[in-house]
Amino acid sequence: MAILVAARQSESKLGFPSTSIVGSIGDFAREFAKGTEVPEEFYFVAGLTMFAATCSADLSVSVGMDVDTRFYTMLLGDSYSVKKSTAMRNAINFFSSLKSGRLPHVVHGVGSAEGLARELGENPRLVLALDEFRSFLDKTKVQSSVLLPMAASLFEGSRWDNATKDKTACVQVADAHLSIIGCCTTDTYETMWNQEAISIGFPNRLFLVNAEAKPKVAWPEPASEGVLRNIRTRIQQQLANLPRSYEISPDARQAWENWYKCVPESIHAKRLDTIGMRLLPVFALSMDKGLIDLEVVYHVTAILDYEFRLRMLTDPIDADNHVAKLEEKIRRTLRSKGAQSRRDLRRAVHADRVGIWAFDQALRNLVKVNDMTQQKDCYQLTDEVLAAESSPDLSPTA
Repeated sequence: MAILVAARQSESKLGFPSTSIVGSIGDFAREFAKGTEVPEEFYFVAGLTMFAATCSADLSVSVGMDVDTRFYTMLLGDSYSVKKSTAMRNAINFFSSLKSGRLPHVVHGVGSAEGLARELGENPRLVLALDEFRSFLDKTKVQSSVLLPMAASLFEGSRWDNATKDKTACVQVADAHLSIIGCCTTDTYETMWNQEAISIGFPNRLFLVNAEAKPKVAWPEPASEGVLRNIRTRIQQQLANLPRSYEISPDARQAWENWYKCVPESIHAKRLDTIGMRLLPVFALSMDKGLIDLEVVYHVTAILDYEFRLRMLTDPIDADNHVAKLEEKIRRTLRSKGAQSRRDLRRAVHADRVGIWAFDQALRNLVKVNDMTQQKDCYQLTDEVLAAESSPDLSPTA
């Protein structure tokens, strides 16, 4: 189950692991997708997001860290043909039909941090549904807006404060459980990000799912109300078991550890383990498991491997390549010019062309692997690197 570390793929197709569409949410996805053009994986992940938001604060894993079952989910695909919005809308409507007092409140858009804070104050368990995710990101670009850092912070936290001189302008959120589900075309996703969103790490908080268009269906079949009634009953029974904290079987614990140790040092892998830790109890509950077993870990790591490959394919900034190129430019600059300040290095390698985040990441990487040392604001190559680079190549030629 080791994560697949492959070069960037040029193929347009990237398949979601269909064998991991399981449990009550898998049944929901298959019934709604049957006889329609909407991809099954969109229904599954939209359903998982709604199910997890419904369980938020009351479903966890018995480990030494807080695990809250919330996702920032993004449905990716070509415009119109893959029916992203249809999957999101039907998933929301289905969960709204459940007879449960714990259902999250759904808001279809937000204009400011103050507006989001007000909604969270009235409805702590909240799902932000965005038919066009770019519109949300555009609102975060407004001067003095704190919507982006607020949303980023609430991914892993439940409170956020923005104290200002003017008390009436302060934004404060406590005990908030925010989930997001949005839709975006693949082309838009690759071009909509600004440097602030990338620097704050918002892309790696997203649970991405991509799908290809299915064959056209002139007369879509309606879902069977009898089947949906049974699925509703099963989900309501699962929710009745909350609050719950799942134990992990020894073989499942070992399998997760094996996967975790194989996660590569890549920007595309950041927070994959966080998303996975949230998926574990969600899968266990939806599959009516008594504990998190090997089967649950298998399905979750299969989805995380898919997520890693999809991030590489859709990366809006080609992050790994930019960082690697900057690392080499920094080495060459220090080799030729000697010790340099951060400011001089930034100018020498033209860091502003690719972004300060990538530059800072390159500096951290070189210090971490002991290729370079830092003394206050001065950087220089280590003696080992200088000696290796000055030695002639004595290896025999082929």
